[in-house]
Amino acid sequence: MDALPVSAQRRTLLKTGGAMIVAIGIPATGQTQAATAPQVDPKRLDSWLAIHQDNTATVYLGKVELGQGSSTTMLQIVAEELDFGLSQVTAAQVDTVRSVNQGATVSSSSVERAGVQLRNAAGEARHELLRRATGQLGTPVEQLTVDGGRVIGGGRMVTYGALVGDRPFQLAVTGAAPVKDPPSYRLVGTKVPRRDIPAKVAGSYRYVQHATMPGMLHGRVVRPRGQGAYGPVPKVLAGGESSIRHLTQVRL
Repeated sequence: MDALPVSAQRRTLLKTGGAMIVAIGIPATGQTQAATAPQVDPKRLDSWLAIHQDNTATVYLGKVELGQGSSTTMLQIVAEELDFGLSQVTAAQVDTVRSVNQGATVSSSSVERAGVQLRNAAGEARHELLRRATGQLGTPVEQLTVDGGRVIGGGRMVTYGALVGDRPFQLAVTGAAPVKDPPSYRLVGTKVPRRDIPAKVAGSYRYVQHATMPGMLHGRVVRPRGQGAYGPVPKVLAGGESSIRHLTQVRL
């Protein structure tokens, strides 16, 4: 292909030819991120929660806290299905590597949509835990009761932590596991202290605006005066660098 002039337009480039460019980045450790990152799959139970040996659970939320209280209500849903106390359930920090993609946190959809996914995952976990408890206690599932992650039956008791603690379930979320009927709820629908409030009151809550990176700059849109600035896009004639020359670490 003949060399294009430096001033070639995008349309000219597209007409002239095409290319597929593949870039591969190799970390310094020699391992790719795909090899070291966990496999996050919404169909895998282990992508949603983990049961620990101390009889607590970590929930991997895919929705963030934006002041709507979902970081508390979502944990209520999981604790309800597992028959845990709310103090036994915590949420891992939401990130793009470990968290299931539950879509954007918008329009009050966290409980309505993402809550259903968490309820099904927790119901699947409870179903499996009771199956394992039946084998260990020698008591039919229908004769077992659960309180605070302690499965009781036949005069004996075993905890969730002892049944699966810190080991993966290696199960799929089928959506067929039974979940509780609303009349039996003990946590969902009750008033509990929101987990995000204390840090916000104390001024220690970290918002996205607090995130910093080396050499990071903050951008600001500067519009011309008058309402015309919101109509057709005006053409920039000058930058007026003299107006910011007295400010340090500022670029135009």
